[in-house]
Order: sequence, then C-alpha cells, then structure tokens
Amino acid sequence: MDPTPTPSETPTRRRRVVKSPEDRRADILAAGRQVFASIGFAEATIDDLAAAAQIGKGTFYRQFESKDHLLGALWERYVDAIVQITQQVLEDHADRPGEWWATLDQIMTTLIAHALENADLHRIVYGQANAAALDICKQANHRVIDLICDYINQGADAGAFQARHPTVAFRIAYHGIDGLLDDRISDHSPIDTDDLTADALQLLHRALGRPDQTSDRADQPAATKRTARKQAK
Repeated sequence: MDPTPTPSETPTRRRRVVKSPEDRRADILAAGRQVFASIGFAEATIDDLAAAAQIGKGTFYRQFESKDHLLGALWERYVDAIVQITQQVLEDHADRPGEWWATLDQIMTTLIAHALENADLHRIVYGQANAAALDICKQANHRVIDLICDYINQGADAGAFQARHPTVAFRIAYHGIDGLLDDRISDHSPIDTDDLTADALQLLHRALGRPDQTSDRADQPAATKRTARKQAK
C-alpha cells in the first residue's frame, strides 16, 4: 500500500508573506494598538502581540525591544502627527504677521480635536502604561511643547504675549489642558468638544496675558451656551 499522501491529504502550509521592515513595523503598531485597547497593556504578552500581527516573536523583537517600546512607538507616531499639525498651522500663518493669538488658538484647537480623536490611545498610555512606557511617552511630548514655546517666545518679543514669563505660563496652561483632557477621556463620559476647547483657550489667554479679555472669542461659545440654558429654564 502506497503511504504517499494524495494532494488532497497533503497539509497546506501558510505561504510566507514577504514584507519590508517598514510594513512589518506598521503591522505590529496596528496590532499593538488593537491588543492594548482590547485586553489591556498590563495583560498583553508578546505572544498576543505577535499573533495579532501574524508574525513570530523573533520578528517582533527585531522591531521592538519590549511592549513598553511598542507603546512608546505608538505614542511617538501620535506626537509626530501633532508636530506636523503644529508646523502646518505655523506655515499657513507665516505670511500673516501679527496674528499671534489666532495662530495659537488654531494650534490648540486642532491639537485638542486630535487628542479626542485618539482617545483610546490616551486611555492606554495614561491609564494602563507602566513607568517605563510613560517615560518614553513623556520624552516624545517635549517635542511638541518645545516647538510651541519657540513660537511663544517670538510672540512675546513682538509684544503679543504679555505674561511675566511667557513660556512658563504656556507650559502651566498646556499641562493643565492636557490633564483635563486625560481626565475627561478616562471617565468615558460624552465630551462637548466646543465647550472644552472654549474653556481651554480662555485659560491659555489668561495665562499668557491677552489684553482684550473682555472680547475674548474663547469665552463666547461657553457664554452663549450658558445664556441658552438660562433661557431654556
């Protein structure tokens, strides 16, 4: 009796898909975000991450030292987008000198919207990550803050920002806004983006010493809504 298996009996082997290191890295990043969001950062193992990316553990370790570094890379990619957004706004306003406040408002409004669009990543980083992963993420955050501080210094030299120490005032306001975003995102409650943005800009304007606080555009949406609520009563 011939022991040779027939074609129908021969087990099929999954064809090895050849991808570039960049594509593999993108696959792992996408898988990591999905796994961390579904089962949690602390519970996720390298086996879980490799399985989700359809790779072996060896391939994972060729791209990342650990899951901490994977989460750090996810946050770095998020920060890269923030830097690009900020640079684009600055470029768009480069030929409109004197629009210091309008430019800053647009930067912060866009960054707040971007943060809310990536709420799941915020929850992972600030709600689940360990100290090592958080340290990697914090290092990436400095790129954004330093970029905007350069702009704040230029505006202060031009007389637009009148705080005693403009960059210190900006950092205080930025971290306050960032903390508020993390608190609101972490409790999963509905967020009124316009209302939150108005409050954030009001805080920023007061911190940096905007001279026309009485006509502050950031106050108007919230004030309008409060008036509407009173009228509804």
